[in-house]
Amino acid sequence: MPTARVVRPLLLGALLLPFATALAQAPIAKVQPVTDDYYGTAVTDPYRWMESGKDPDWMPWLQAQARHTQGVFAAMPGRASLLADVAARSGELTTVGQAEQAGGRVFHEIRAAGEQDTKLMVREADGRTRVLLDPTTLKNADGDQVIDRWAASPTGRHVLVALSKRGTEHSTLRVLEVDTGRFLPVAIPHAWMMSWTRHGEGFSYLKFVGEPGTPSYFVGNEARLHRLGTPTPDVLLATRGKGGISAKAEQFVPVIFDPDSPTALAVVRDGRNEIAIYRADADRAMTGQATWTPVAGFEDVVVDTALDGDRLYLISKKQASGGQILQTSATAPDLKTARVVALPGTPVIESILAVQGGLLVRTIDGPASGLWRVGADGKATKLALPFDGQVTSLQGWAPSSEVLVAMTGWFTPSTIYRLDLRDGQLKDLALVPPLPFDTAGYEARRSQVAVRDGTQVPYTLVMKKGATLDADTPVLLEAYGSYGYAALPRFNARVLAFLDRGGVYALANVRGGGEFGRDWHYAGKAATKATTWRDAIDVAEQLMRDKVGSSKTMTLIGTSAGGVMLGGAINERPALFAGAIANVGFMNPVRYVSEQNYADIEEWGGPITDAASFKTMFDLDPYQHIRAGTAYPPTLVVSGLNDPRAATFHSAKYAARLAAAQDGKVPVLLRLDFGAGHGMGSSRSQLDEVWTDIYAFTLAQAGRTDFRTASAK
Repeated sequence: MPTARVVRPLLLGALLLPFATALAQAPIAKVQPVTDDYYGTAVTDPYRWMESGKDPDWMPWLQAQARHTQGVFAAMPGRASLLADVAARSGELTTVGQAEQAGGRVFHEIRAAGEQDTKLMVREADGRTRVLLDPTTLKNADGDQVIDRWAASPTGRHVLVALSKRGTEHSTLRVLEVDTGRFLPVAIPHAWMMSWTRHGEGFSYLKFVGEPGTPSYFVGNEARLHRLGTPTPDVLLATRGKGGISAKAEQFVPVIFDPDSPTALAVVRDGRNEIAIYRADADRAMTGQATWTPVAGFEDVVVDTALDGDRLYLISKKQASGGQILQTSATAPDLKTARVVALPGTPVIESILAVQGGLLVRTIDGPASGLWRVGADGKATKLALPFDGQVTSLQGWAPSSEVLVAMTGWFTPSTIYRLDLRDGQLKDLALVPPLPFDTAGYEARRSQVAVRDGTQVPYTLVMKKGATLDADTPVLLEAYGSYGYAALPRFNARVLAFLDRGGVYALANVRGGGEFGRDWHYAGKAATKATTWRDAIDVAEQLMRDKVGSSKTMTLIGTSAGGVMLGGAINERPALFAGAIANVGFMNPVRYVSEQNYADIEEWGGPITDAASFKTMFDLDPYQHIRAGTAYPPTLVVSGLNDPRAATFHSAKYAARLAAAQDGKVPVLLRLDFGAGHGMGSSRSQLDEVWTDIYAFTLAQAGRTDFRTASAK
């Protein structure tokens, strides 16, 4: 693309007074250039000092940025009204999260209407429901405690709970006794990826031994076993280089048990969807003396597994982009002779669950999920779902005739159904009250565009019914396109306030995601990553040709790994968008060596070990391709100080360099939440505030100077 300076009119002075008057007050970051030599290529980094988190200017600069940005938003006409609408929508809604059934009980997460955080609940067999754990009652000098994840034991007598300081995800494992609601005297800090043993007498977990918040945190992680009620030290289950296990120090090696199988699996994971798998006798594995037999390597492109007695099922994408299901023996596995379990057509297979008499298979059917039951005879039957939407999870045990199915849609919040395998019927468990407001006045329109290489890329527009779409319509366009993640319909009560003000939310299913299988993912991964942001650009241009917004009204947003998409798009086409939002973004990939999430890098072409891997990662690095003198769109950069997934320095360095490239002539707002992380564990009010600012920013860039009312224009 041309590198000449792009000239664009500075509209914000006329359109939004708070932005214009605050420009001169924006704090400027000091510059201390560091130059690295990557296999003969010199790369200069002006803000390397931000990475350690220990520079004396770091916290004062962040605090000044936060005050500045907060002041800009506080001065916006109508921001308070918009927040009130967002908070009303989220506040009156009771939401349900993860759900599991075990021992005749249903365990589930609930955030009740008006409350800030999630509680863990249990519904007894007789229908009585009670609070099992309210993390707000826990007293901890480390700060607010939140539930990161949990797992009920196969008997339903205990629940393993991972708790952490809000936003950090540095979990401590605790065990709840369900009958009494009391914690057992177990507290294992810095642990994750837990699995109950067959009979619930103990659990496996990964113990992280490095320093939290540093690249060493995950390195050398250990798979251990804890037995309930025993004073003996926890057993080391799988050791790299011993017992047949081959894995790098930075890879995860959790050990998984299944209540209906005598086989244990050791699964080697890193930043890839693909996994390597080993098996061992479960009882032997619990002694720490197992010999692990290889089942599948990364070259077999296996992405999911399920156990049912001596049957081991795997999803492999080696021979089929959408995946195929393989069945082999769990005690003597052999992929070369594995039976192929076929589904009609060529659907994209997302996950499998072993159930009574066969499998449940979750697929992607265009813009929504599909659900199939495969019998022991291999016959596949598609099950009728309550609505077109996304099946977010399946949970059950192979001997049981019932499975929990979680679903959501554009206008349907997460709902937990019980699937009766005897008749194929799904019944709403009614874990939450009915939706307290009407969503009948909104709609989602699905379409697609032929991008520059002729590929058809789908997108969805979410809006008010009857809305008049034109070049003046505020559009918030989102794309992700990483890790093979399929962006399917998901309910968001907060966005309704944006739609009520005439906004349109657009979601582009760009390459790099998994909507159409492995090939779709690999077409926007590592060396092909530019495809991801170019697909987003082409979708934006098509929307503008269709008079759905324009370069004066469309804001592009990228969240987390979507930050690479966002940064690449505005580096390549800075004049195309009215605004840009980097939301907890991964903005400086070549500096992955400075953050905790060190292992999660293969998606981007790393680790950097030679000139080729450096070039792959450098070419997709948004921070390193910011060009001085370029008029980038006004940009909102969102981050949390506790973020363990995309370290705060990504956002801070990106905001500083983007502002410097424009000499402060165009707003770059760094929005910091000092009590949040990557979004996980944030309170309802924290999420209300950040999404209000995202919607307010989008409306402002579209020229809406006052959005106190819900009028469309």
